[in-house]
Amino acid sequence: MKIKPGPLFASAAAATICAALAAGRAPETLATARSTEHAILDPALRLADAFPPPPPPPPPEVVVRGPPSRTFRGDAKRRHRSPFYGPRALPTATVLHEASASIAAMPAILEGGDLLVASLDGSLVRLSPTGDLRWKIRLGDRIYTSPLITGDHAVVGSDADRVVAVRLSDGRILWQLLVDGDADTAPAEAPDGSIVIAAGSSLYVIRPSGSLRTRVRLQRKIYGSPAIDDDGTIYVGAQDDHLYAFTLSGARVFRRELGADVDCAPLLGDEGAIFVGTDGGHVFAFEKSGALRFRVDVGGFVRGGLSLGLDGSVIAGVYGPRPGIVALDPTSGAERFAFRIREGGPRELGVHGGPLVDAEGRLYFGAADDHVYALDSRGSRLFAVPVTGDVDAPLVLGPGGVLYAGAEDGRLYAIQGAALPAPTRNGL
Repeated sequence: MKIKPGPLFASAAAATICAALAAGRAPETLATARSTEHAILDPALRLADAFPPPPPPPPPEVVVRGPPSRTFRGDAKRRHRSPFYGPRALPTATVLHEASASIAAMPAILEGGDLLVASLDGSLVRLSPTGDLRWKIRLGDRIYTSPLITGDHAVVGSDADRVVAVRLSDGRILWQLLVDGDADTAPAEAPDGSIVIAAGSSLYVIRPSGSLRTRVRLQRKIYGSPAIDDDGTIYVGAQDDHLYAFTLSGARVFRRELGADVDCAPLLGDEGAIFVGTDGGHVFAFEKSGALRFRVDVGGFVRGGLSLGLDGSVIAGVYGPRPGIVALDPTSGAERFAFRIREGGPRELGVHGGPLVDAEGRLYFGAADDHVYALDSRGSRLFAVPVTGDVDAPLVLGPGGVLYAGAEDGRLYAIQGAALPAPTRNGL
């Protein structure tokens, strides 16, 4: 099997060592600063007590504009928006759960706040918001993909070359479908209820019953999760350097050459445009017709998916040599802001995907420097929380405003914050 893109997959041995060291520990709370070498040197945070806190945000239920994130990057359009408020400042990170291998996938959240968490030990668990184990099943091989919650069950793929439906109440397997290679992408639900997922070099459309409806074979491996528009059009990239659009029946709508591997999940904008990143360090925008809108160089691999800010900004996580977050105008591609977690470094380390966007436009993401970051909607840093492993999986918010982050060391962190001090600009 090929090595998966991203720093998480290149350091499985380190994750195993971290998990072994963590075995047997009780849940713990991590301080928001580390040793002098790794301290967050932010005067605004150190002097936060000198500022009177602003009024607290409204309760989460007041601002809910949709369901919790029940699939990879929130919805079938992969916009990575949450209906909830995230932590605002001075956070603590509590270890909620420890798997025996890395957590590479974004957890999915049920209506009541329970979480479905997959890991590279091949397990899928259901946890309460406080970390109590509801059930656990093993699916035979590593799980790189986020589950999709639909109705009374979840659908998930694994490196056992299977797509599996699991009943939410007790973890019982309802059906499974053998597929062409590792099912490393996250499933999405089409408007007609069909499940769309890529495995190996094939794109699958699966009926809700688990039977195969459509299969489309591409030339190379598909690492990026497919996105689906309101009309059922499927968008997916592959390592043959192309972006594709298909109907649910498998008819090709268009194919576009992008010049480098397309391991990034496409993002569908509010007005119908398609955005995608490549290993060539570019973000592309296309009209729904397939016509090119823009092509922008952001300076590093763009692999883990893009995000859509509340103002329509297209936000990319970027790898080295200048890893960080870059926000682009959705019409012109002009840079709106950039936040760099460091200057210089290897090309294979960075930020694996665009940030989670909360109900007020704040941005949350993990990075390969063992931190979880929060920015305001203009790219100013609110906080950075140290954890004990790289965070390459997308983050997710629960109904109570708790931020959940899965890490390379197999730990799932619950991050909660206090009132908001004045933000700082980049603060490198």
